[in-house]
Amino acid sequence: MLKRSIKSFLDQTYRNKELIIVYDDDDISTRDFLNKNTDNTIKKIEVKNSNGLTLGGRRNLSVQICGGEYFCQWDDDDWSHNNRLEFQMNVIRESNMPACVMIHWLIYDSIGNQAYVSNRRPWEGSLLCKKSLINDDLKYNDTAKGEDTIIIKELFSKNLIFPVIMPKLYIYVYHGKNVWEQEHFEEIFRSSKKLSSKSTEIIKDILDGKYTGENASALLDRMSE
Repeated sequence: MLKRSIKSFLDQTYRNKELIIVYDDDDISTRDFLNKNTDNTIKKIEVKNSNGLTLGGRRNLSVQICGGEYFCQWDDDDWSHNNRLEFQMNVIRESNMPACVMIHWLIYDSIGNQAYVSNRRPWEGSLLCKKSLINDDLKYNDTAKGEDTIIIKELFSKNLIFPVIMPKLYIYVYHGKNVWEQEHFEEIFRSSKKLSSKSTEIIKDILDGKYTGENASALLDRMSE
């Protein structure tokens, strides 16, 4: 999944970018894999597992370290359309808002082999936000899950976030070992719209790496559902 996520990042049409990867010092397989990757847009941050840094803490660390004016949440088990960063940055520029988030995205249940268009809600994992907004009063919760919800709520309450309706930009993947438990995803599936078997197969093939990032994105662009 990490390999797929990195490839999805490298395929982005938006060029002024960097990917911050935070991993534990005892995660030898991740360290070895990353050491083989010499792309200068990837920044590797090793942390001591014994320090007990939560997922929220890791996200805050990534925001502190990133060199850009904006940061974008980039989860390692999902996939992004090659135009995602460029599209969201254009939304920021055209709306004059400091942040944006997707309110629909694609979902793939890899256990049940079924794809969906999500229900309508602000999907935290798609956040793109001005770094200067993050401070002691507004940051990721220091928790193992649900760490990103408070940021979205605060940004909406202050009218600082623009909602994006473009579900093809993101495929959210349930694989059985996600941070959230199965019941959480089953509730999401019930609230979402099932896609056809043909569209499901296309999304599965995209996640399986059967297409280049450009061709995969073009296929999603042509989907009519």
